Amino acid sequence: MELKRPLIEACIKSAQMAGWRDAMGLLRGILFLESEPVSLDALAEKTGYSKTTIRSNMNCLENIGIVRRVVVPLGKPHRYKHYRYSLVNDAEAMRPVILSAANEGIHLILQALQQVEKNLKGSNVKDAELKASLVKAVQFYEEISRILDLIGEYSPKELIAIFESKKKCNSRKSNDSHVNKCKACGKQTLNGPFCSRCQDMRDELRCWPK
Repeated sequence: MELKRPLIEACIKSAQMAGWRDAMGLLRGILFLESEPVSLDALAEKTGYSKTTIRSNMNCLENIGIVRRVVVPLGKPHRYKHYRYSLVNDAEAMRPVILSAANEGIHLILQALQQVEKNLKGSNVKDAELKASLVKAVQFYEEISRILDLIGEYSPKELIAIFESKKKCNSRKSNDSHVNKCKACGKQTLNGPFCSRCQDMRDELRCWPK
């Protein structure tokens, strides 16, 4: 437990930020770095929570898509069941859950903004600043919704490759914009408006175009 203390504390803070119970964060933190699914008994021993509390919080984590429940039959087949829990670490399995939750929040806000826009059109309010703010907000959330849709169309590796490629392209463009080029031949020059060859010819002929 002590070795995983930073992870547990991070999970509790994350739970608080998401509006979840601290118990959900604690249980999630305990499941980190476990090679095998953890039983209710082990979780109860590590946390001091009752099994009822653990089941309740684990159900919430399972519904969110963070935790997976593993059913282990005990005794006679299909007569008794024993539950163990593990974190969902598969990026492909987690992605639709995370995107779905994010999309739901975005769509709720968009629907509310559209309703406000509709109410505003049917009212006598002539507040230009309010209308401008509303247009900006709708545009922002529509763009976020589109971004989430695009993220859902590609795998994590594909997204990383796309963004890394874009980053390299932008970096090359930025470097090219800072390169000095010779006014006469267009070749790269370290300093001055002309490369050394063109400068020498210019000095000799005195008629090289300025």
